[in-house]
Amino acid sequence: MTNPLNTLTGRMVLVTIVAVIVSYAVAFAIFTNERGAALRRAAETGVAERVAFTAERLRNIPDARRSFVAESIRDYSIQFSVSDIPEVTATTGAAGTRIARAIDERLTDAQAHSQTRIVDAPSRRWRVRERPPRDRDDGDADRGERRQRDRDRSREAPPPDTPMVRVTEASISVRLDDNAWLNAEARLPGPRPAPISVLVGALISIVVVGLGAALVSRQIGRPLADLAGAARALGSGQTHVTAPVSGPADVRRASTAFNAMAERLGRQLNRQRQMLWALSHDLRTPITAIRLRAELIEDEAERQRLLASVAEMETLTEQALSLARAGASEEERVKVDLAEIARTLTGELADMGVNIRAETGAEPLMCECRPSEIARAMRNLAENAAKYGGGGVMHTYRNAAGEAVVEVADDGPGVPPELLTKLTAPFFRADEARSEASGAGLGLAITQAIADSHGGRLILENRTPRGFSAKLVLPA
Repeated sequence: MTNPLNTLTGRMVLVTIVAVIVSYAVAFAIFTNERGAALRRAAETGVAERVAFTAERLRNIPDARRSFVAESIRDYSIQFSVSDIPEVTATTGAAGTRIARAIDERLTDAQAHSQTRIVDAPSRRWRVRERPPRDRDDGDADRGERRQRDRDRSREAPPPDTPMVRVTEASISVRLDDNAWLNAEARLPGPRPAPISVLVGALISIVVVGLGAALVSRQIGRPLADLAGAARALGSGQTHVTAPVSGPADVRRASTAFNAMAERLGRQLNRQRQMLWALSHDLRTPITAIRLRAELIEDEAERQRLLASVAEMETLTEQALSLARAGASEEERVKVDLAEIARTLTGELADMGVNIRAETGAEPLMCECRPSEIARAMRNLAENAAKYGGGGVMHTYRNAAGEAVVEVADDGPGVPPELLTKLTAPFFRADEARSEASGAGLGLAITQAIADSHGGRLILENRTPRGFSAKLVLPA
């Protein structure tokens, strides 16, 4: 099964989605930072305005009523109190500096100090639920005790199931006059999660962009896949091959150029094959005439030498004709059992005195091919093993990639490594390296052409410590 990430469509979709995710992540980080900063500034400004308004209000009432008025102010996130000395004597923290500066700007002749710290605190709902109702009829003495109880309660550890939030606590002291200070305990909101709508919108955008990239890449990938299929068909020996001309202009130009090349190559191959067929066919007539005249020679030794030469010429002609036909057969491809072909072929060769045997598994080795051509290739490998190695064994199996393999191994002297790549060249023989056997040197060339026409390959290698191996590998 093809890995989707190894295809053009898969990689374009992956790259597009990754690019969109990265861009959204950067934009989301910037948005979150700016949003958080804006919310913090708004909260700080709100606290500064409320504290400044309260301080200005308390300045206009008698000193005796300031504490009562300050503690009676019901604010959701700020607690006020009035004291003779400030609870905060110095300004610390960036947020505290901004709050103190904002209060000084809103009040004339004011002196403000502010300190801020980030803490994990119970949510507001728990604090409101746990806070006891205030009694406005309590005396002044009781108000101080009540304020202290509220502060102690705020410092108590909440129940284990209480939700905790990250908040900024601000302690603020503002001078009302020479003998009074307004103290405030404010609670600013901490970092807030991004709105769900932003996340949903980003997810929808990623899906839409991914689908769009898949459609666009498919418009490019399908013509390229068709072009690759046509190239494989041309490489397997088919002559009438055309690639569909579709897709973007660049791909259409490539398909048009490939079709022109395939047409020219097909004409050239057909001319070469026809010339070789005609030459091989026309040679049969003079060879037959020479054979008839050789039969009339009275000298037995001379007649046999001439007949041997004629037989060699006939073999060369037949093999040349077979090479021309290899890969250009009109035979239909069918599913056959290569193991059964191996057993039948080795049995026939053994009856003819060829030292070759088959070792196949119990399971059939099914492969779609042209049976006559594959049988010819297997015969060539078997005859080579018997001729150059003194005999061999034909194995059939599937490799790790699921391909069908027909391997013929012998225990002969092998071939020098520098000659391995030349063995499939027409008319090349490595007799001096293996034996004095004769031959036209076309057997492996024919086998190579048959393997190429089936989209397979021929692997030739020496065995260790001795011997030679020829593998005909066919696609699954």
